[in-house]
Amino acid sequence: MTAFLIIPLAFLLGFALVRAATCTVAATMRWIDDGKTDWLFGLLIVASWAGLVLFLLLQYSGRAHIPVEIEIGWQLFFGAAIMGVGALINRGCFVGTVGYIGAGKFSYVLTFVGLALAMLLLRVDMLDPFEPVVTKGRTAIAEDIAKQGVLVGFAALSLVSLWLIIVKRDMAMLALLTVGITAALIYGTRPEWSYAAVLDSLLAGQGLSVGMTVELAVIALFAGAVVSSWLKNRFHPQFGTWNLAATNLVGGFLMGIGAAAVPGGNDVLLLWTAPGLTLYGAVAYLVMIVTIAIMLVAMPYATKALANGPWSKKPMSE
Repeated sequence: MTAFLIIPLAFLLGFALVRAATCTVAATMRWIDDGKTDWLFGLLIVASWAGLVLFLLLQYSGRAHIPVEIEIGWQLFFGAAIMGVGALINRGCFVGTVGYIGAGKFSYVLTFVGLALAMLLLRVDMLDPFEPVVTKGRTAIAEDIAKQGVLVGFAALSLVSLWLIIVKRDMAMLALLTVGITAALIYGTRPEWSYAAVLDSLLAGQGLSVGMTVELAVIALFAGAVVSSWLKNRFHPQFGTWNLAATNLVGGFLMGIGAAAVPGGNDVLLLWTAPGLTLYGAVAYLVMIVTIAIMLVAMPYATKALANGPWSKKPMSE
């Protein structure tokens, strides 16, 4: 696939992200607060289509970029958990942040400022607590029954999504399908295209990509999100409160710290590494979801304890 094709694909990806619930934080909150798992199921649909497309690219082109497996240890669990904490503080994962910016909530730009600050901090050897990521060889899918089983599951879920689109006229499911396919085509062609990779490259002084294809793709991603929101009359420019801006900055910083321990970030986990049949991708993404869920469950109890504790300002009883 021509490198420049990632630009219109990125625009389509940004457009589709706004049309369906693709934020991990929002999906987990819907599960914990409302007892509904439909948005989490939607994320599984995204991963299924992405996984099938990556597999087909590998089988029929032989040139697809597929994620390699890395060693699973404390660093991965810690990084995934920190990403979960940061995403909840930010009130949106990196995927959700694109949608929020597309809707005109510009305080979320500070999420990427926080990400850049984390990258700068970790460039100082004394401040970087993480060991270099240890990569492992990939097992051929034909020799791995577990991977074959996952692919069959991906295919089944993809058929379910097609049935929902054709029979139920589920347009949100069509958007999820589009997210999975476009993301896999982009990552399968240029895995370094993401905004995190662009930021890292610029901070390292490596300059722009050949033909500026990667940078233009990132711009196209946000442009697609803005156009999609505008067409749905959801584009309402606002900066938000200083409190929200601060949480965006801190959340982006923590997600950046986590992404240093787990290659990429939570968007890469959902759209490339987990669909690419890596065990670490699936484990890291699940750890992030569980971390968010535990915090959502624990927060009401923590708030109550703080209100009733000895440090509260309640008057003493007679």
